[in-house]
Amino acid sequence: MKETARQLSHMAGSLKLCDDPKLRRLGCRTIHLKHHNYFMLYKIVGRRVFVTGVYHDLQDYENSLG
Repeated sequence: MKETARQLSHMAGSLKLCDDPKLRRLGCRTIHLKHHNYFMLYKIVGRRVFVTGVYHDLQDYENSLG
């Protein structure tokens, strides 16, 4: 997870916005953890990256964010 977070500092803005319309409007993006079935949900505000959560690939994270 630390390696993935480190990668965000170099490539956060290059990853696509979420497919979910609500999350897309909020500017949310995802990055998958290497060798795991988990990903980080994050947003970019100015020059900062904020990780909103870490979720399993099969988790219904869109609806859990209410």
